[in-house]
Amino acid sequence: MFRSLPSLLVGSAFVLFAMQSPAAAQNLVADNAIPVLFPVAPMVPAPVTAVAAAPAAEATPTPTFSRPTISSSAMSRPTLLPALYAAQGALQAMDMHSTFKAISRGAHEANPMMQGVVGNKGAMLAVKAGVAASTILMSECLWKKGNRKGAIVAMVVANSVTALVAAHNYHVAGQLHQ
Repeated sequence: MFRSLPSLLVGSAFVLFAMQSPAAAQNLVADNAIPVLFPVAPMVPAPVTAVAAAPAAEATPTPTFSRPTISSSAMSRPTLLPALYAAQGALQAMDMHSTFKAISRGAHEANPMMQGVVGNKGAMLAVKAGVAASTILMSECLWKKGNRKGAIVAMVVANSVTALVAAHNYHVAGQLHQ
């Protein structure tokens, strides 16, 4: 499991970065999805109105600019995304619990990046909280940049990987108990 985890993470990162291609951005602009791309709507020319009693030489109207309003429903998050955020926090807590449970039964930490913090519960809690917070922040940044599907896919992938790691830890702890 742990040998395939780095390749799974690299593959997931590649997919997320591939979703950020300029071609995808061009497709969004071509589909008139500009209000989704900008948190504040860009200035657009207002419709030209007839100038009353203007001389013929000055008949060329000057454009006026206004900001179109974006409805709050266009920017609202689906209920799935906050649920995925809560699940990420819960899964990180489960990973921490399962790690300590397996270690208390004689297992050792296989992740070389976590071996230094596994002996200190406070440090482990800080790392797990940081991982959950950075994952949620990454998804929020994707969402705010207009990559709605990417934000949801990123959270599903992160939650899936964390769930697999926690399940593996509980499996190892169960085997060592017997």
